[in-house]
Amino acid sequence: MRTMQDIADALSAMKFRKKVFGGVDEADVWKQLEALQRTYQLVYDEQAAYYQALIDERDQALARMMGRRGGGDAHG
Repeated sequence: MRTMQDIADALSAMKFRKKVFGGVDEADVWKQLEALQRTYQLVYDEQAAYYQALIDERDQALARMMGRRGGGDAHG
C-alpha cells in the first residue's frame, strides 16, 4: 500500500528544468505537478479502500453479533 511517505519521497525527488535565461520551464513544472497529483490520488484511493474494508469488516461482525442475540421471538 502506498503511504504519505511516497508523497514526501516524490516531493524531495522533484527537480525542475531550468530555462536558458533564468527561472524554470513552466511546462516541466506542470508535468511534475501532474505526476505528484497522480501520486496523491493513488495514496488517497488505496487508503480509502483500506479503511472502507475495515468498516465493512466491522459492520459484518456487528451484523453477526446482532443475529446471534436476536435469534427469534419467544412470544410468538
